[in-house]
Amino acid sequence: MKTLIILLSLLFVFSASAMEMDTAAPEKKDVPESQYRCPVSQISNNEQCMTCHQMVMDNGKPIFGLKEIPLEASYSEKPPGVEIIQEFIGGPPVIYVEITQTGAFKFRDITDYLSWHPEIKKVIAELHTGGGSIMDAWRSVGIIREMQSRGVHVEMRVYGLAASAGVILLVAGDTRLVSNNAEIMIHKIWTFTMFDVKTPDSSQDQADVLKHFQDNINQFLRDRTDLTDDQLDNKIFKKDWWMTGKMAIELGIATGSIE
Repeated sequence: MKTLIILLSLLFVFSASAMEMDTAAPEKKDVPESQYRCPVSQISNNEQCMTCHQMVMDNGKPIFGLKEIPLEASYSEKPPGVEIIQEFIGGPPVIYVEITQTGAFKFRDITDYLSWHPEIKKVIAELHTGGGSIMDAWRSVGIIREMQSRGVHVEMRVYGLAASAGVILLVAGDTRLVSNNAEIMIHKIWTFTMFDVKTPDSSQDQADVLKHFQDNINQFLRDRTDLTDDQLDNKIFKKDWWMTGKMAIELGIATGSIE
């Protein structure tokens, strides 16, 4: 009888020990770094993470996502009239926009979109404009320079027409491409009236203001083209100076031809 009791006690102890072994937490083991892999790319080296991911900014915070996700579908809607293209298959994303006025609203929208998508480094603006306000053109130029200061390459293209203040936008580009048969036109500023106040000196005052504006335009054109003082002073005096895209390239207004 005593022997049976001892055997049952030993069996109970053995069973309890086995249960403790089954429920105990598994021993932690060091896993080689090579076994930690991205579930999508299977890359184990964190330094290569950006080969398949991209970063966008959301309210000032970086967010990572797969490059396969369309840029226009994430975090900020595209501005009206803006397209996201690739210049070549597998190439980086590029913004493409058509500009028909000198107003800066499209360029302003683009800079806001770029703040959400710092991975976009090029903007192509197709100009087809007869001009407009020189003040609007200067605002556009300022915003273009802001994009350029952030490392964005701005390419201007003219297939048909860039005239008057539209030429200011054209020469603001890093790259300026024109069709050989495109029409480019430069002329002197026409008139400016901030307030309609008449005094004996009104005519002279307005002439001085117009000369200031024209000097500012001429300086900008001289800095970014091969135009000479003689051409600017005589060719556009009291008349429109029309030229083809081919001639615009020769004068340094454009930097290349659209083939």
